Amino acid sequence: MNVYNVIILDESGSMSSIYHHALTGINEVLCGIRRNQEEHPDQQHYVSIVTFEGNGVAGIKNRRDRVAIGRIEDFTKNDYRPGGCTPLYDAMGVTLNALEGKIHENDRVLATIITDGCENASEEYSGRAVKDLVSRLRGKGWTFAYIGANQDAVEVARDLNIQNALNFDATPEGAVMMCMRFRKASRKFSKILAEPLAGEMYDEAMSDLFDED
Repeated sequence: MNVYNVIILDESGSMSSIYHHALTGINEVLCGIRRNQEEHPDQQHYVSIVTFEGNGVAGIKNRRDRVAIGRIEDFTKNDYRPGGCTPLYDAMGVTLNALEGKIHENDRVLATIITDGCENASEEYSGRAVKDLVSRLRGKGWTFAYIGANQDAVEVARDLNIQNALNFDATPEGAVMMCMRFRKASRKFSKILAEPLAGEMYDEAMSDLFDED
């Protein structure tokens, strides 16, 4: 089974306050995905990391594109330099549409959005268009998670038809905790894929990734 872990990461100026902790945290998440594959050798994990800042699609940067977890390089300062605005909808629309055209029907996807602010600079995609896109991809079995600070992440996620949501504090300590929760959610996602669940039981499990039970 091919499993695609997609991270859509805010690179706007406001992320500067948690820059180093966010950078370290993403690499901790990558370590977690490596462990997921070790625990479930029948799963072949790939990672895409996309950052977004500025205005419209010009500020969307594909930092890692479907790289096998065993070959992926750690995230570095050259990959992440916060500045600019927050074209969240464009980042989601461009990234998700591009990935859809490159994977197969039976592949599994966990797409996670991390942002410390709300949309304010998209030019090509509206909130409605992104919601429709998420809804269609969920119908194909994709799983989504929204991690947000300085907002009601649960409400924003609901508006985008995303089932998993997590609020975090835009502080160094909050960033560390957020990445820890993200890593645990990733592990839970991989574990659910390995279990013989179907139908409503599968959907319910995939809609509760941040539950720490």
